[in-house]
Amino acid sequence: MLSDPIQAWSEAAFPRTLLWDDAGVAVAEGVAWDASASGPGRGLRLARALGRLEGSRGSLPWVMGALAFEDAGPAASPWGAVPGARLWLPSRLRIQREEVELDQIEGELRSPAKVAPVAWTHPPHGFKDLVEDAAGLIREGAFRKVVVARAVDHHLPADHRDDVALARLKANAGTGACVYAQDLPDGALFLGATPELLLAARGSVVETHALAGTCAASDDEEIDLARVGALVASTKERKEHGLVVEHLVAGLRPRCRPFAVEASPHPRRCGSLIHLETRIAAELTDPDYLDVIAALHPTPATCGLPAAAAASWLARHERLRRGLYCGALGWIGPASCRAVVPLRGALLSADRTLARVFAGCGVVETSDQQLEYEETELKLALVRRSLRVGHG
Repeated sequence: MLSDPIQAWSEAAFPRTLLWDDAGVAVAEGVAWDASASGPGRGLRLARALGRLEGSRGSLPWVMGALAFEDAGPAASPWGAVPGARLWLPSRLRIQREEVELDQIEGELRSPAKVAPVAWTHPPHGFKDLVEDAAGLIREGAFRKVVVARAVDHHLPADHRDDVALARLKANAGTGACVYAQDLPDGALFLGATPELLLAARGSVVETHALAGTCAASDDEEIDLARVGALVASTKERKEHGLVVEHLVAGLRPRCRPFAVEASPHPRRCGSLIHLETRIAAELTDPDYLDVIAALHPTPATCGLPAAAAASWLARHERLRRGLYCGALGWIGPASCRAVVPLRGALLSADRTLARVFAGCGVVETSDQQLEYEETELKLALVRRSLRVGHG
């Protein structure tokens, strides 16, 4: 059905969504129904809207979902009219995975009118100073961890093609990454290749993972073994990782029967990077996937801990609207769900002349501002190479 996912996405009607990982692929096109919500309680309002849709149809259809990092509504930024959270029923949705083969058609495809894109501005915010400020506040007890992000704007080459960039992302990202692409209302495109799974569910069985702690990978096995040894031995990296595990377990525990957490993290290679990963599996007492996503997002891998305090501080000091970067993107069906955290991504302007590339780093009390900056450069490099911009 989907022998060439990128071609299928390229030929789909606007707006389009692509999610492609080792387990399968989903391509959505058009909009037959949608609901959006912003501000506190956005997840609850979407759950109610989804319930009304299910009631009007007699059963729950397969829907797509996107959650922005910020719960606030649209603001003057390159993200344009992206709301805090959105569910939509595509005019056509094709999903091909081990457990499902779906071709859902919901009516005539149509292309919404595009609006003029917002002018791009990204005021310099002294990234290294922000890292140092965050580390100082953690030492004072204000937080336990904060994830600070930065964005770099690049001019795209004149011969840029979205499909070619997606193919490069797939080739560069390594095993286990999910290549994603999401059209925005004004014609801009958010695309990338993320290693981070937020939630995978089949019936009541759910899986997630903690992915935190980073070092560069090489082509030399001995060098990589030494780097992994240093990563595993690092008190800073292990603490950063452990906080993510703690958060995920706390979010799942009241919603699950006994679940399994790996005893210790293992290294996972993701293209040119190596991360620490801990896998978690559980069985839900009530398979309410939206509720679980709301409980897990944002994780300390993308925001901080405590999440509310970290998000509030970032909103005041980061001076960067993350939009769908560090949010959630995925699909929900009658008895299954899959959502990823869109990392290693870039926002391409509607006219495909500019690319804003995003990266972040986890800050704890012992973080070094130069090392954290270098980590963001490693993460930016994957996307830069795939888009042929900058010095990636």
